[in-house]
Amino acid sequence: MPKYQLNVDFESSDLKSIAQAGEKIVLLKQTDGGTPVAWVTIDPFNNNTVQWEEDYAIYASKVEVQNGANIHKLADIAAKPMVDYPFTDYGAMGSPSPDKSLTMGQYGVHNKYQKADILTFGMAQGVQVNGTGFAYKPINAQPVPRNQQATFIPLTEVVVFLDGKATEGMVITEVKSASTALTFGGDIIDITVKYDSHSGLFVVTQ
Repeated sequence: MPKYQLNVDFESSDLKSIAQAGEKIVLLKQTDGGTPVAWVTIDPFNNNTVQWEEDYAIYASKVEVQNGANIHKLADIAAKPMVDYPFTDYGAMGSPSPDKSLTMGQYGVHNKYQKADILTFGMAQGVQVNGTGFAYKPINAQPVPRNQQATFIPLTEVVVFLDGKATEGMVITEVKSASTALTFGGDIIDITVKYDSHSGLFVVTQ
């Protein structure tokens, strides 16, 4: 399983301006399916390191998918592709089963919870930020009505930007700051970017 690393660098003079503005580094992990959720937020230092592997979980939540909402997980389970994960009527993830209708890299969830018309489901991924590890953190969110299914395909694209309001687990329907999309995968497992105060973008340096 490949291990990816993103290095985010700043000049000291830019850090002072960013701190005065109350902004943080925000990372979104892109998926095919669902609305993006702020995966990581970081109080920036000169040199910041984010590491992760392609291991995922499926989670359930009661939080409505709308911009600015903060996802609180009710349950999660380590997940594998081409497998369907049922959320049961007793409020927990049930026994998963292989699903031939799912394609390579696709994860499935089935909302079997009968006590609500709709719940929110999505994928979560572990991450290590500046040496501190965090268990499965939501990366997307999708409303799924009772007795319906949803599928997700996690991508290796990460979006990085600065924001003063975003918090980890927050649903983000639109990125209003200047943002940089970075694609990992294949031989690309380590990317370094540096903040450019003139454009507000993160520029790849390695």
